[in-house]
Amino acid sequence: MERAEGATGGAKAPAPLLIDLALLSVALMWASTFTLFKIAWREIDPVAFTALRFAAMFVFAVAILAISTNRVRPRRADIPALIASGLTGYFLYQMGFVLGLDRTSALASAILISTHPIFSVVVMWLTGKERPTGMEIAGVIVGFLGVAIFLRGWDAFAAARPGDLFSLGAAAAFGAYGVVNQPLTKRFPSRELMAYGLASGGLLIALIGIPAMTRQDWGAVGLPAWTILVYAIVGPVYLAYVLWNWAIHHRGIPRTVVYGFLVPVLGGAMAIIGLNEDVAVEQVIGGMVVVAGLVVTRLGKLKPAEAPAAHAHPEGVVVPDRAMDGV
Repeated sequence: MERAEGATGGAKAPAPLLIDLALLSVALMWASTFTLFKIAWREIDPVAFTALRFAAMFVFAVAILAISTNRVRPRRADIPALIASGLTGYFLYQMGFVLGLDRTSALASAILISTHPIFSVVVMWLTGKERPTGMEIAGVIVGFLGVAIFLRGWDAFAAARPGDLFSLGAAAAFGAYGVVNQPLTKRFPSRELMAYGLASGGLLIALIGIPAMTRQDWGAVGLPAWTILVYAIVGPVYLAYVLWNWAIHHRGIPRTVVYGFLVPVLGGAMAIIGLNEDVAVEQVIGGMVVVAGLVVTRLGKLKPAEAPAAHAHPEGVVVPDRAMDGV
């Protein structure tokens, strides 16, 4: 690791606004999946869609890694955490998301998955990783209350379905993923974390989905569904996870995961525009409460995450600026 010393030099932390814009972009990409995936699944089996998506993503990630320079080699001690990252952030979360959305209402699924910041905080406390401030805890609570109001949570659970358990499991998995990945982001560039995560969790999804892929009539799939599949390969997971890990690296978990509360709100707005769904008063109120939760959390006086040591990884501090080197 001596070769990396001095690589970061006097590198400055990114501007707070830049981090906020990155997190908003992540929220927009994740929110788009509820509408776009429903459209694509009219022609493609959800499991076949997900399996092909992650097989292609793995090839894409390996290609990016192959043409990059100054890679950080995993140590034996890193292997358990890298495997845990792949299983929680890719296999368990993605399969729970797909199976949950396919087997329950989009409303209930969105509410359950939006609880992942709560699971992050719980895992963080249990593992002693970080202690959020009172204002950040209040922001998380207010944000989740806004999600519940926006999605009429008092009605969603009245018609609970088996898929609710998958969605709740997906939220728990992604909450754990943020905690598992926080120390890894200090050592590995995002492109390497993506490749290693896809090598464990992503390939497992592809293997499990082989039967569904062989049954799928791919010749009957139209251009819109194929376009959504291509977008799903690059956007909501690869690019979004790069930005998400980068934000956790610089801002910490509590002030990052709260942006997950925007996902169901933005997703609802996209459904209104793309699927001509009606908007209700409680959705407007809920959206305002979510924004209030974000503001409260953002004002929390959490100690800024320490910048990584000069030898943390040879790519420097700002991961996204270097994540696509050689492309």
